[in-house]
Amino acid sequence: MQVTRRFGVLAATGLALAALTMAAATDRTSAASTEAFGLTDGTPELKSAGALAFGPGSVLFVGDTISATVHAVDVQDTANDTGTAAIEIQDIDKKIAAALGTTADDILIRDMKVHKPSQHIYLSVQRGRGANGTPVLLRAAREGKIERVPLENIKYASAAIDNAPAVGAKTERGQDLRAMSITGLAFVNDEVFVAGLSKQEFASDLRRISFPFNKGMASTSVEIFHTSHNKYETHSPITAFVPIKLKGVPTLLAGYGCAPLATFAIDALKNGQHVRGNTLAELGGGNRPLDMISFVRDGKPVVIVANSSRTLMRIKTEDLEKQAPMTTAVDAAYVSGGAPYVSIAEIGVLQLDDLNAENAVVIQRDINTGALNLRSLTKKWM
Repeated sequence: MQVTRRFGVLAATGLALAALTMAAATDRTSAASTEAFGLTDGTPELKSAGALAFGPGSVLFVGDTISATVHAVDVQDTANDTGTAAIEIQDIDKKIAAALGTTADDILIRDMKVHKPSQHIYLSVQRGRGANGTPVLLRAAREGKIERVPLENIKYASAAIDNAPAVGAKTERGQDLRAMSITGLAFVNDEVFVAGLSKQEFASDLRRISFPFNKGMASTSVEIFHTSHNKYETHSPITAFVPIKLKGVPTLLAGYGCAPLATFAIDALKNGQHVRGNTLAELGGGNRPLDMISFVRDGKPVVIVANSSRTLMRIKTEDLEKQAPMTTAVDAAYVSGGAPYVSIAEIGVLQLDDLNAENAVVIQRDINTGALNLRSLTKKWM
């Protein structure tokens, strides 16, 4: 059965998963009370699975770029784990492939998120390449078990994204614009925040979708000063973002390719508005932030950034608060600037999330063996 709802500018069509989450959100409701979230019974039509985020209870949000839709799915995860144990699953790509009856070179891991109450790891995976790829949602447990999360006859809801780039639209360099319609998700105070591109003149967008999906969607075009390109840009998509507080103000810290970090006050993200963020750091050209998490270290909040071409980085929130907005370019290619960071001696991190009080979890490529491993990193060394 497929269920479609329309409310204001928002059309919701059968499916549910995806959105980055603040820790407190998952604690307020049990997985059993899905009716309060506006979920209905059925089998969602998942055309692709990318960005993930957990909301209340065991509701997982999934970004479906092919259909330009955010799906909310109740994964019915009622397990409880309050421990601080580490996790390690060697050759995670090969184990996923075995579970799906294929080979490691036939799968792509799109995103990874931890369900905090159970400490189970959820993965959005594409089986197969190109147009023939099939989206799959998987769950990994600490003991190494990997299983498919069923999407048949479940509780779900869906919210369509307005003004997504058309199917087949390309950038000047031939990149698929539709694939960038949803580049990141986060769940903050009963709203799903969606980063991505639109088909409007100012293409870079931050969208806010109320959850349950019954109050519509707000869409804000955003721009930043790009410290490697020496200009203001409105078409660069956000590649990763995390909700934090700066001087007590709820804020989104967003990373861009090549590789500035900018902030947007959440209260400024109003429907139909165009907002200029504050660029507070440059992480160095030729690089792209892949994931970010925030936690308290030695009594002070920090942000950890995983990068495509550099080490993990640690940035103190207080250094972001001290930094004046950057409006001039760094003086050479690959040079960093603005708020300082500490390079953490971990490279090849492709996925990053917060696991428990003592550990983060990563999917990391071993540069010596080429193996793709899921493993913990101790926060005290991050």
